[in-house]
Amino acid sequence: MNEIIQSVSNREWAAFLWFAVLLVAINVKPDIRRSFFGVLRAFCQPMIVGPLFLAAIYAAGEIFLLWRFYWWSIANLKSTVLWLVTFAFVGMFEIVSIKDHKVGLWKIARDIITITVIFLFITELNSFPLVVEIVALPIVTFLVLMNEVAKLKPEHAPVSKFLGTIVGLIGISYFAFSIWTTAAKFAETATWANALEFLIPIALSVGFLPFLYAWRVWVAYNSTFATISISGLPERLVPYARWLALTRIGGDLELLERWRKAIHAARPDNKAELKHSLTALRALVEREVSPPIVQPSAGWSPYLAMQFMANYGLETGHYSHSFDDEWFASSPMREFGDSAIWKNNIAYYIEGGESAATVLKLKLNVNDSANPHAAEDMFIVHCLNLLERAVGLDAVERMKMQVARLEDFEADIPFGSVRMTRDEWVNRMAGGYSRKFEITRGGALHDDES
Repeated sequence: MNEIIQSVSNREWAAFLWFAVLLVAINVKPDIRRSFFGVLRAFCQPMIVGPLFLAAIYAAGEIFLLWRFYWWSIANLKSTVLWLVTFAFVGMFEIVSIKDHKVGLWKIARDIITITVIFLFITELNSFPLVVEIVALPIVTFLVLMNEVAKLKPEHAPVSKFLGTIVGLIGISYFAFSIWTTAAKFAETATWANALEFLIPIALSVGFLPFLYAWRVWVAYNSTFATISISGLPERLVPYARWLALTRIGGDLELLERWRKAIHAARPDNKAELKHSLTALRALVEREVSPPIVQPSAGWSPYLAMQFMANYGLETGHYSHSFDDEWFASSPMREFGDSAIWKNNIAYYIEGGESAATVLKLKLNVNDSANPHAAEDMFIVHCLNLLERAVGLDAVERMKMQVARLEDFEADIPFGSVRMTRDEWVNRMAGGYSRKFEITRGGALHDDES
């Protein structure tokens, strides 16, 4: 017990003190006390506490192994508890919030380890006198919370930037103070006990990755099967869908998410159609890995066209079947500009058939009509890039003045045409409009409604 008490720093004693003050304040007023316990009951639901309990059991197994190898002792309990909260539990919540299945566990672990192990270890090596820590803790906490609140609204961006700078400087000062103090008494700090305090959280983090992977798979499958019946899959087919996913998809979570979208689009009504939707999707994935060559007279390879605007932040999602014989891919709308409410945005679209894309389109929405010039200059650059990637430099040389003038025009290219149009908005914000730059090839028809 003495070892644990001696390992507690002044910063942690200050945190305990303020936490005790908070508990007393909560219990002073009955209304606050009832609200607090209501929040506590809402958190202590089986669906939340259960996974955290399993994580704690898994972590206990890791600790037991370290103890058997004489790495872990009761003196490391404090840092282990901090690791459990700041890495294990935070990592689980972060995985739940991540929508992009391409983000790997190693990246998540690297980001969290960088902050929670290295930075916290160094800053926790030494702390300020207790009085300083007691005064500084509520001030730093207030600034951090203010910064997080400011991030929620775009109009508060200058405040968020300022507070972020202040918080960053405070963090650097803590870090620098700890480095300076450690260097001043290096002989006292450079001990095997401190080395273990640094190494144990890293070992625990690496050993926790299999649990995080299993948790990630469970969250993805649970989310998918909770929504596919709402997406149009009959309830009687859900058990068969689970079996197909577990036996033919496994841990490929990106494929699982794509299959969920395919089910929503195809709406299979029997087992044969459901199985065919997965078979067709797997064939599509294989074709993406080795895309077929598309002759210019037929259009573009959709898998190459998906990368035409990637360097400009307009990378599209997967090229997939939309309805009938039409296929489609689009980038998210990229916002830019200084408007606090209505920002201008631009997006990239690909349309065509299963084997070839026949329409490439850039669309600019000028929502902030008071400041259109920067948006239009960006649109010109994007159009010239798409024209070069899709057709060639000769086409850029021939049409660059027409593109730069932003006037409506239409010009021929081999096996297709290029067109620019402007559409004024009716019954929308005053002065708003959109511009479209469209390249078609392979006999595609223009779609004026998109």
